Amino acid sequence: MTGELTSTACVSISPATRYLQQLAGHFAHKVEVEATKTEATVRLSYGYFVLRAEGEEVLVMQTFASTEEHRDRLQHVAASHLERFAFRNPPVITWSAED
Repeated sequence: MTGELTSTACVSISPATRYLQQLAGHFAHKVEVEATKTEATVRLSYGYFVLRAEGEEVLVMQTFASTEEHRDRLQHVAASHLERFAFRNPPVITWSAED
């Protein structure tokens, strides 16, 4: 497969900016992360994902990969870490693929 495959999840979670900053800080210990208060890009060897706070109640997660396998892996990494940080009130995460 050629080209970039993406997927997006809009997650209702509050406060979105706090979760974004926690995730960015966590990943920055191991991989390249570019972050502001409302957006972060996390780069892994097989692709990257972007986290973006839209207001205080929505966290948008978007993956970018060259294969479906890598896209699925990025979805799992992003979602599992968010679920771990939000364990007291687990978020519903539904991905939409954009081929």
